[in-house]
Amino acid sequence: MNRPVQQRLDRRVLERILQAADVTALSGSELTGLFEAELGGMPFLPDGVYQLDPRNGERILFNASRSRRPHDHASPRSSIPGATTEPACVICEGRTTGVVDVAALSEGFTFINKNLYPILYPARPCRFDDPLKRPSACPTSRSRPACGLHFIQWTSSWHHRDWHNMPVSDLEIVVGRLAALEQALLFNGWGAESDRELEQNGMDRRPQGFVSIVKNYGCLVGCSIAHGHQQIACSNVAPRRIWDNRRFEEAHGEVFSSYLMRENPAELVIRDYGPAVLLVPYFMRRSYDMMLLIRDFDKGYLYQLSGAELGAVAKGWRDAIRAMHRIMPGLGREIAYNVVTHNGPGAGLYFEFLPYTQESGGFEHLGLYICQADARDAARCLREDLESEAD
Repeated sequence: MNRPVQQRLDRRVLERILQAADVTALSGSELTGLFEAELGGMPFLPDGVYQLDPRNGERILFNASRSRRPHDHASPRSSIPGATTEPACVICEGRTTGVVDVAALSEGFTFINKNLYPILYPARPCRFDDPLKRPSACPTSRSRPACGLHFIQWTSSWHHRDWHNMPVSDLEIVVGRLAALEQALLFNGWGAESDRELEQNGMDRRPQGFVSIVKNYGCLVGCSIAHGHQQIACSNVAPRRIWDNRRFEEAHGEVFSSYLMRENPAELVIRDYGPAVLLVPYFMRRSYDMMLLIRDFDKGYLYQLSGAELGAVAKGWRDAIRAMHRIMPGLGREIAYNVVTHNGPGAGLYFEFLPYTQESGGFEHLGLYICQADARDAARCLREDLESEAD
């Protein structure tokens, strides 16, 4: 029987689309210039506006073109029995946008490029939300401008390598490049309207914009490309969770991660890495929801972490994702999950791992979640799973 071909992006193919080897060497204007030169005029651009739900502050970005983006991440239920090959990967073939960052791994490399179907696009003027100020209490139906940059980090140039099957040393490099991109986007002035504003931002050393880092795995949770990746978006629009975390800090006098580290029952800890702790939150909405908390609550961004802390993040992501890959099939579920980074004011720094173990119904849309498992049982099962694996 023929074995599936191990797809990967060859280094020689990468060189044809490589625009920069280190994203931190690019100025904000150079980075936006690369976006505008490659994507400007494309039929895939977002509408450039958002609306605000006056009930809860959720932001809704509009982008009709994303409904036309290609999907190669077919559901396992639709796979062809007995197939020995897989669809060609456009990423492995190099049929993608220009690369702005690359770093060598033990085999292959990790790299970052522009999202061909971005949820955000550079625009002038670009007015930024201020996370230190309360949003306006006056509802309005007027749309608001949304601008920003949207990237993809490909975990490995090898098609089937991702967080669940790569060595920690490689994953530490992946996290390090995420941190470098986060810092560049917060401080390189990509949204500055003038050289004077750029200079002032540089003097203030205040982060500009909001960097959202997520991972979608599986077609059931928004993943359209099978090649393992993370998405990074920098925007003038603050996601609702930024405001939620900020309000929590104002109300309770501490960041959320500090509160949860103290109040979450010890029996819900899955693994302690020293600088970080992986746990099941006591308010688990869905079976096997997990959080990874950074112990230094004064740090709110990846770029602020030490080498040891970045290593703990890499191990925590790997362990949580490995556990989901092993446990979900035993539940009769397709492997599908989201990973969400909570950074910025009020958060401390923490990550959520959200496996698609249960559908949402009408009660959930009312804010009343019905969880079909017990948090203590989930934590015990996750601990046993990680303890049984060979490191």
